[in-house]
Amino acid sequence: SGDCYREKYSKECASCPRSRSAHCATKSDGTYDVVVIGAGSIGGAIARELSKTTASVLILEGSDDVTQGATKGNSGIVHAGYDDKPGSVRAKYCWPGNQMFPQLDKELHFGFEKCGSLVVARSKEDEDILSDLMKRGEKNGVKNLRIVKQAELREMEPMINKDAISALHSPD
Repeated sequence: SGDCYREKYSKECASCPRSRSAHCATKSDGTYDVVVIGAGSIGGAIARELSKTTASVLILEGSDDVTQGATKGNSGIVHAGYDDKPGSVRAKYCWPGNQMFPQLDKELHFGFEKCGSLVVARSKEDEDILSDLMKRGEKNGVKNLRIVKQAELREMEPMINKDAISALHSPD
């Protein structure tokens, strides 16, 4: 019935906008070596790295565009890995992944800004948590972590809550 898209355009139609790309990664039998689920920042980065190999890679995304899920709702901080459970896969890769961003930005020009993070304490109990996070970070290989006291904290963030007494600072 001439209205059917597939009937109107065949796979051989080079001018069809939905025909197979000249860069299609499908193997001759129609399969792929790797399927990446999700085209957020992590899925996109994984697919990009795999594209540098001979692997046949397909990336699937459920939204109508890339980075529309958790990536879109992210706070903008590239986590350093001080909160991850030591020995976990996430702890193993978080810090090295954090350190990849400056080079990725040089290559891809996505506007990376190294803003760092502050985990703020407002009580002695909170300071105990900061100490635990610092220890976790050290176990996870995170560099440049330090606890800043109130005076320095106020210099760093003049509008911080008046109850803030210290913070774990991760500049990366």
